[in-house]
Amino acid sequence: MGNTVSRIIETEILVVGGGGAGISAAIGAARSGAKVLLVSKGQVGNSGNTIMIGGSFAMDGHSAYYDYGIKEADKDFTKADLYESIIKDGFYINDQNMVEQFVEESPAIVYEVVKWAEEAGKPFDFGLPATWWMSGRMMGSALKQGLSSTPGIEHISDVAVLELLSDGDRVSGVLALELNTGNFVQINAKAVVLATGGFQPFSLKSTNSDMTGDGVAMAFRAGAKVADMEFLLFLLTALEPQDIVGSILPLMLVTMPTFKYVATDRDGNELTMPSQLKEMETKSEICKLLHMVYYGKTVSSDKKTDKGGIFLKIIGTEEETNQAFDETVELFRKFYKEGFYHHNDINKVRRMCLEKGTWEVGLGNEYSVGGILVNEKMETTVKGLFAGGECASGVFGANRVADAVTEMLVQGYRAGITAAEYAKTAPACGCGADSGNAVAEKLMKVLDNEGGILVNEAVRKFEAISDKYLNCYRDGEGLRTAIKQYEELEKELENATVLCKDMAYNTELMGLIALKNRLLCSKLAAYMAEARKESRGLHLRLDYPDIDNKNYLVRTIAQKDGEDIKLSTREPIPGKIAPPDYDTIEYERYLLETGIGLENLQD
Repeated sequence: MGNTVSRIIETEILVVGGGGAGISAAIGAARSGAKVLLVSKGQVGNSGNTIMIGGSFAMDGHSAYYDYGIKEADKDFTKADLYESIIKDGFYINDQNMVEQFVEESPAIVYEVVKWAEEAGKPFDFGLPATWWMSGRMMGSALKQGLSSTPGIEHISDVAVLELLSDGDRVSGVLALELNTGNFVQINAKAVVLATGGFQPFSLKSTNSDMTGDGVAMAFRAGAKVADMEFLLFLLTALEPQDIVGSILPLMLVTMPTFKYVATDRDGNELTMPSQLKEMETKSEICKLLHMVYYGKTVSSDKKTDKGGIFLKIIGTEEETNQAFDETVELFRKFYKEGFYHHNDINKVRRMCLEKGTWEVGLGNEYSVGGILVNEKMETTVKGLFAGGECASGVFGANRVADAVTEMLVQGYRAGITAAEYAKTAPACGCGADSGNAVAEKLMKVLDNEGGILVNEAVRKFEAISDKYLNCYRDGEGLRTAIKQYEELEKELENATVLCKDMAYNTELMGLIALKNRLLCSKLAAYMAEARKESRGLHLRLDYPDIDNKNYLVRTIAQKDGEDIKLSTREPIPGKIAPPDYDTIEYERYLLETGIGLENLQD
C-alpha cells in the first residue's frame, strides 16, 4: 500500500466544522481540559451557514430577566412556555430529553455569545421576548472572540474531512484533504465531534452552497443511526431579480404588517390560508411552514410560474408598500450597508415591486431537521462519535420554529463537554497510516475514470430528481421513483469523470465528493418520506394528507445494513408534555386548534 497520507496529526478531541456548533464544541471541550483540534473546510468563523445568518437567536425571557439582569426582557416568557412551544410546533415527535437540554442549557451559552459580541466590538441588537438580532459576520466575530480567548484549541482552515476512521467498534479519527495543497492528512483522536451542518438536495436553496450533508453521510457510513431525514424546511425565496435569486428577502418583507399582498398562481388565482393563520405571518417563524402548506401545492404543480414559484401580488397602497420597505431597511441598517440585506439591494426590489405590482418568488430549501441520531448528551450510536447542531436530530421533531442558531450553540457546547469526558478514559487511537491510506487510495481512483458522467451534469441531474419528487409536497409513487433514480445515479457516479487531475484545490473532485454525500442524505430522506404514510410538520403527502398518530407518532431511523438501508421506528422519548389522545386529525385542523407558533419575530 502506498504512502498516500502525507502526515498524521494526533489530538484528543477533533471537532469537524468551523461554524457556530463547531466553535462552541471546541470551547466546551477545551474548558473541560481536553486538547482540541478544530478543522473546517472553509475559514473558521467565516464560512458555512453561520455567515448566512440574517436574523436572530434567543433564550427565554424569564432567564434573561432574572438570571442575567436584562430588564428589557419579557420575564413572563418562561422556560416552560418555550418547552411547550417546541413540542407543539414539532408535532409531538420531539425527543423531550433533547428539548429539556435545549431549554435548560441555552441561556448560559446565548448570554456568553452576546458578551463575546460586545468584546469584539460588534454588539447585537436586543428585541423581545429575549432575542438578539445580528448579521452572520457579526456572529462570526463573536464566535472568533470566544475562540481566541479560550486556551487549548488549535484550529486549521481549508481542510475537508472526507471520511471517519474506525478502530474496532469506535470512531477514532478521520481522513482529511488539505484543499490548498491536495495532500491527504490523517487525524487521530480519542473522540470526534461532527458539527458540519445540514444538507441541501434542491436547485433552489437559501443557504451556503457547502451545506452538503458531509457529517451525516460520513456518520451513516461509519455505522451511526440517522433519523427524521424526511423533514426539510422551505421558505419564501427570491426568483427575481436575477442577482438575488436564492435570497430570503421575500420572507423578510411578508413579515412586515405593512406589506400587503396576496399570493397567486401563474394564472392569477389567489392562494388563500385561514385568517387565523395569516395573522401569524408577522409574529412567528411558523410562517415558513404555513407558506409550505398553502403555497407548496402550487409550486409542486403545473400552476407554478415559469421560474417554478408563485407571484406575490402587491395590494397595499404605494405608501404602505414604501413603509414596509423602509422598515426592512431600518431593521438591517445596523448590520449591513444601508439599504441592503446581505448583498441584496432592497431599494432595487422596492422599485421592481412598485413598477410591476408583483414579485415572483419560490420556496427555497433552508434547513434539514433530520440528521445523526443523538441523545441529550450529543452522543451518537457509535462510540467515540458525537454530533451537534443541524447535522444532529431530535430536538425539533417534525418542524423547526425555535432558534437554529441557539441550537447550534447549545448542542455544540454540550457535545464538546461530553466528548472531553469520554476522552478522559478512552484508549489512544489505534489507527495506523494504513487506515487513511486505504480510504485515500479508494478516493483517488476516480481520477482514473474516463468517459463517465461529468460532475456538473451529475449535479444538475441530482437536483432535478430532488426538485421533482422530494419537494414540498410528495406522494408515494414519486418517492419510489426518486429512490430508483437516486440509486441509478449512484451507480453512474462510480464511473464519474473528473477532468482536472491536479489534487491542489480540485473543486471538481470536491464537488463530486459533496454530491455523493448529498445523494446519500437525499436517498435516506426519500426512504423515510416514503415510509411515513401521513403528513406531519414539514413532511407533506398529497396521498396521505392527514396526521396519523395511531401509526406514525414515531421517529423514523435508518442504519447501514451491509450495502442496504435498514429502516426502523421508535416512539419519541416522553417528558413533561403528553401527546394528544386522538388517532388522526386533519392537518389544517391541527394548525388551527393546537396553538402552534412561537411568537418570535420582532414587531
